[in-house]
Amino acid sequence: MSNPLHIAFDLGSFSIKGAVGRVNQNQELEILSIQTIKTESIECGTIVDKERLKKDLEYLIDRIEKEAKINIKDVMVSMSGETIKSINSLSRTSINNSTDSKIDEEIKSKLLSQCADIQVSTGRHILHKISQGFIIDDSPLIRNPLGMRGKIIEARAHIVHVQEFNLAQIDACFTEDLAIDIDPVFDGLASSYGNLSEDDKKLGVVFVDIGSDKTNVVIYKDKYLIHSKVIPIGSNFVTKDLATRFNISIQHAEEIKRKHVSALSKLADVESNFELPIENDDLKRKFNKKEVSKIAESRFKEIINKVNEAIQVSGVNILKFGSGIKITGGGANVKNLDLLFKEQLGTKCEYLPLKNIVFKENLEDKREYATLIGLLLWPVSHVEDDNPLIGIKKSFTENFSNIWKGFFE
Repeated sequence: MSNPLHIAFDLGSFSIKGAVGRVNQNQELEILSIQTIKTESIECGTIVDKERLKKDLEYLIDRIEKEAKINIKDVMVSMSGETIKSINSLSRTSINNSTDSKIDEEIKSKLLSQCADIQVSTGRHILHKISQGFIIDDSPLIRNPLGMRGKIIEARAHIVHVQEFNLAQIDACFTEDLAIDIDPVFDGLASSYGNLSEDDKKLGVVFVDIGSDKTNVVIYKDKYLIHSKVIPIGSNFVTKDLATRFNISIQHAEEIKRKHVSALSKLADVESNFELPIENDDLKRKFNKKEVSKIAESRFKEIINKVNEAIQVSGVNILKFGSGIKITGGGANVKNLDLLFKEQLGTKCEYLPLKNIVFKENLEDKREYATLIGLLLWPVSHVEDDNPLIGIKKSFTENFSNIWKGFFE
């Protein structure tokens, strides 16, 4: 019997990607279909044209259903952008004042829920409550407290939440317009879970997923998620800078960025030139690789500085992350960006390849699919007891009616 199919949609600012796949007997992700469509219906995770989004999704769904020969009923959907926030929290309770009591699932889940409830304000929806361990009486940090005894237990958790209005629009588009149930997941978390190894998380790693208009930073240490951040700057800012500086189209600027830019400009050849056609003219215009790389480098340095700020907030010295920095995302499809990170932050950095994927074409260096791969793996990538994610879909279904109710009170 084959494993169940998983379907996912990555809602980006300039493209929407959809895919269907399953984990095979070799623990590889076997992809049956991947489809992409350009769109301007979403900006940094927020729907700005719902009718356009609906039409784009209808097109993608039709293509995927025909290629994979399935009917789509429920999907994993990315949540992204500036409306995503996160915070570390803790909650403590006295189990029994007179004698030690055994800790059960009810106590554990209640504490994790309290971690979220005391931190998240109205108008926000909790996406994820991720355990960061427990302390029983005066014990060291414990990964799973079930079955243990004690008088006082403290839970620590990383809470990820999103603006309710934004989530409501996406839910309405899928459930009401397309009759498809959704399970919303923070795209940075999905991407990190699907692409980082367990060794990376244990040794400590700074995961950086660069998109078009935002950059996700997700930080792990000793296998625990200790910090996450959405930075509202992405590689499209490089494209805009190039277009403005050279008075060229966005399309030509994007082509320059992907084909000719070295993020570390000192590695660009000052004598290397290239040509692009001039719009509405038979002539071509000459560009210098060193010059365009210097412009791109300054913007990428801005992103790196923001990543460094997120690392400092985590409270861990950058040199303490054994796996260093791993970068991915469509915005990371630029030469020598890993070397610029290494030079600026003084630690090892490398591009993160997409591994263990079976498809008709090689996706290893297709970093723009990192979130989509993570979403496809989401249902099977967090089932271990030592790294629980509590009540994602259940809490969303139970609480969603209250979201709409609140709009009209």
